[in-house]
Amino acid sequence: MSQRTTYKEGDLVEFTSCSNWALYMSRDPKRLTLREHPIAAEGSHADLDYNKIYVCVEGKIGLIVYVARNKLEQHLGYRVLIKGKEVFCKSVIAAKYFKLVGTQGNESR
Repeated sequence: MSQRTTYKEGDLVEFTSCSNWALYMSRDPKRLTLREHPIAAEGSHADLDYNKIYVCVEGKIGLIVYVARNKLEQHLGYRVLIKGKEVFCKSVIAAKYFKLVGTQGNESR
């Protein structure tokens, strides 16, 4: 089964890791984007400064609240509600890290 790479408003997605990389959300409420960053090795202190600024969202669930499209109706990015914050994620990044959990009107979620 191929992984879905486009999402619509109302979809629930889980944030996964990809080849030892994961998505991080800024702790600063003024920065409203998701970034990809390498996952620190167990016991490594190299990313302590990074973890003071960003929090890993791997394993968390988000709700797609808006889909940004270009004039050809291609998906450019998504506004996702995570932990009460609405953040933006480019569609290229979403294709790698989002896993569909449920859709609007789907009672299985």
